[in-house]
Amino acid sequence: MPFKREEVSLLLSQCHRRCCICHRFCGIKIETDHIVPTSEHPSDDIENAIPVCFECHAEIHSYNEKHPRGRKYSSDELRLHKAQWLKICAAQPDLLVGPIHDTNVGPLQALIDELCFNATVAAVVESNEHGCRFHNQQFMRAIHEGSISLLLDELRELILSAYRKIGSANVALESKSMQPMSSDPWAQASNEAAKRMFEAGKAIEAARSELLRFLSTETAMS
Repeated sequence: MPFKREEVSLLLSQCHRRCCICHRFCGIKIETDHIVPTSEHPSDDIENAIPVCFECHAEIHSYNEKHPRGRKYSSDELRLHKAQWLKICAAQPDLLVGPIHDTNVGPLQALIDELCFNATVAAVVESNEHGCRFHNQQFMRAIHEGSISLLLDELRELILSAYRKIGSANVALESKSMQPMSSDPWAQASNEAAKRMFEAGKAIEAARSELLRFLSTETAMS
């Protein structure tokens, strides 16, 4: 069961829609995560909720027990983060009145947006409309910032597979662009590009759906 809507509204107002861990202003890009996972203690009491940004939410749930790196967030630590931040917000609200300095989305949110764009590129079926390349800038950003390596194995492999196929499709699109229009080589290259775009599209949708599911408050793995 989800947290009660009216209690979530109060909690979000108390934290000023800022992440209780990194204190980033999130706006609508915020989740109310379970402090004690539902798999361990199925409580949807608001005391068990902590508002976090997508990036911190992913880190909370991405710790790999089989290949441990760093230190896993404990429920006690999350509870302390929440209490400390809400205390600051209540006792020193003037600290939050100034300009919001960090409004940039994190790499995982940007990756979702990029996958959505790439899905529209993959959906183009008419060969004479091919031309727009798939993007991978946010994927490279997520790699650079270490966000991909922290994801659970299955999700990480889906994303890596999607971008491998994106790269392959871009190569085919580039090859097609070098052929004279309406020639036999162009037709062959066009067919190959369409095939790789179709394969990329399936992989993109699988990666995007799983990433959204993983970042969802109610279904995040614990």
